[in-house]
Amino acid sequence: MKKCWSLCLIFFLFPSLLLAGPRNKFWKENRDKIKEHRQEQSAENKEFRESLEGISKEEKQEAIKEHREEQYAENKNFHQEMHEDNMAYLKSRLANNNKLTDAEKEELIAFFESQYQENVSFRDTQHAENVSFFETIANDASMSKKEKQEAIRSHFKTQHRENKAYRQEQKAEAKSKLKGLWK
Repeated sequence: MKKCWSLCLIFFLFPSLLLAGPRNKFWKENRDKIKEHRQEQSAENKEFRESLEGISKEEKQEAIKEHREEQYAENKNFHQEMHEDNMAYLKSRLANNNKLTDAEKEELIAFFESQYQENVSFRDTQHAENVSFFETIANDASMSKKEKQEAIRSHFKTQHRENKAYRQEQKAEAKSKLKGLWK
């Protein structure tokens, strides 16, 4: 009985000790890469904003537009690299799985590839919406700076809700797919 309680205590207090396997290491490394990428872009953004001081409004708008496109391209490449790493990891895990048939493995690979392509399309659509929105805001002389800031805040708040709903939908689809294979 003491042994059972000890194991329960260890599991609840130090679950990472029991779960620290190759899968968790892979996902931790992924989270670290994402965190590092975001920090790098944050530093780039700060440096960029500082470089805008003292230039005309038109030059500033053009520089901002260029900077956004550069970061969008960087993010697109980063997402592609992460996807390739994730797919390689998935394929290696599936290669070692004797419980699934080859057809089920291929179906799983195709599903996650399809989800990735949907994500790329979703991000491209949002990027196009953002570019259009910022051009509209920048060219609207009737809005004050404060009104523009509020419109931008509102736009991103709405987009944040849309992103969250989309990610939850993708997560639910993946969970459902995985459940279907392990019934």
